Amino acid sequence: MIQEIKDSQQPPFGGLGVQDLLIGLVNALSAVKQLSELDYQVDDERNLIRQALASLLQYQDMERCSFFIVDDEGLLTNVTGISIAENVPESPTSLEQPLQFKIGEGLIGAAAASGDLQYCQNCHEDPRFEKKLNSRQLPGSIISVPVFTLNRALIGVLNVSHPQANYFNDWHIRLLEVYKNILGQLITTRRLVQQMEQQIASRTAELESLVVETKQLKDHFASMSMHDQLTGLHNRRFFYDQVEVAIAHHKRYKSSFCLLVLDIDHFKFVNDRFGHLFGDQVLTGVADALRRQVRATDILVRFGGEEFVVIFTNTRCDNGKTFAERIRQEIKNLQWQVDNEVVKVTLSIGLYCLNADTYPAQQTPDIDQMINWADTALYQAKASGRDRLVVFGEEG
Repeated sequence: MIQEIKDSQQPPFGGLGVQDLLIGLVNALSAVKQLSELDYQVDDERNLIRQALASLLQYQDMERCSFFIVDDEGLLTNVTGISIAENVPESPTSLEQPLQFKIGEGLIGAAAASGDLQYCQNCHEDPRFEKKLNSRQLPGSIISVPVFTLNRALIGVLNVSHPQANYFNDWHIRLLEVYKNILGQLITTRRLVQQMEQQIASRTAELESLVVETKQLKDHFASMSMHDQLTGLHNRRFFYDQVEVAIAHHKRYKSSFCLLVLDIDHFKFVNDRFGHLFGDQVLTGVADALRRQVRATDILVRFGGEEFVVIFTNTRCDNGKTFAERIRQEIKNLQWQVDNEVVKVTLSIGLYCLNADTYPAQQTPDIDQMINWADTALYQAKASGRDRLVVFGEEG
C-alpha cells in the first residue's frame, strides 16, 4: 500500500518522455549499483547509512535524505542525514535533541506503523503538516520508506524530501522500494557480522581464559606430582627427572657429583611412642634442616618414608663428605619438646661419589646402580651403630 496525495489521472512516471525515462533508468541503476558495492564492515552503522544516503542523492534529484532508527521502546530517532544543497553530511547526534517520532506519529511514524511507503506530494496542503505550516524548513514533498531486516523486523525509516511540491513520481517510488530492500540487507548483514564478531571475540576470550586456567591447573598438578605434600620437598619422580641432567653434565663436562642416601635413625620408634602427628613434625623439621644445607644447584628429595636423597653437583668426594658431616651434625642438634621430654634424632648416611676420573663417559653407571651402592653404604652405617657417614668403596 502507498499512501499518497496525487491526481489519479496523472500519467505513469509523471508524464516523462522516453529520453527522460532512459536517463532516469541509468541514474537509478547507478544508485542501486553504488549502494550494493558499499562495504558493510564499516566501523559505525551510522557511517554505512550516511554512505547509502549519499549514493542516493548523487544519482537522484532529491534535496535531502535522512534516516530514523527505531529503538527498543518504539521511538524513531534521526541518526544521520545529508543535504545536497549543503553538500555536507549532517550529524544529528551532535545536536542537543535530534528529531524523534513515535511509531504512528507523523509521516515517518505512519511508515513505521504500517510497514508501507508513505508519500506526501504537497506538505503545505497536507493536514498532517498543518502544525508546521509556518516552518521555513518544511519541504514541498516527502517520501518515507520503512526499512526492514531480512526477517521483516523494523530497522527504521528512510526519509527523502524535495522543496518542490508534487515532485516525486512513480519512478522515484519504485526506485525507493528497491533501494530500501538493499539498504535493509546491508544493515542486516553488518549487524549479523558484528554480532558474529562479538560472539567470536567472546568465545575467543573464553577459550583463552580456559587455556590459561588449564595451563595453571596443569602446572599445579605437575607441581603436586613433583612435590612431597608433607615436607614441601621434591619427590622421587622429580629426582629421576633431574638426575639425568646431572649425569649428562658429568659425561659432557667431566664433572663430579656426590649422591647421599639419608635415613632417620629409629624413626619407627618415634612414631610408635609419640604418634604419627609428631612423626610428621620430625620429618618436616629434618626436611627444613636439609633445605638449609643444600645449594640451589643441588638436588634434594624425600625419597620415601623417613629416607631422603641429596645430590651435590660439581662436588668431589672429599667435599661431599664434608657436606654430609655438616648435615649429620645439623640434624643431631635438632630437638623437640613432647610432654616435658626433649626428643632428638640422628641420621645415618650412605655416600656414593662419582668423580670425573672414575669411569669413562660411556661406562658411567646408571642411577639405580648408584642408589644401590649408596644404600649399601647406608646399611653399613646402620650396622655400625647409626648416626654416622659411610662412603661406598672405602674401608670402614
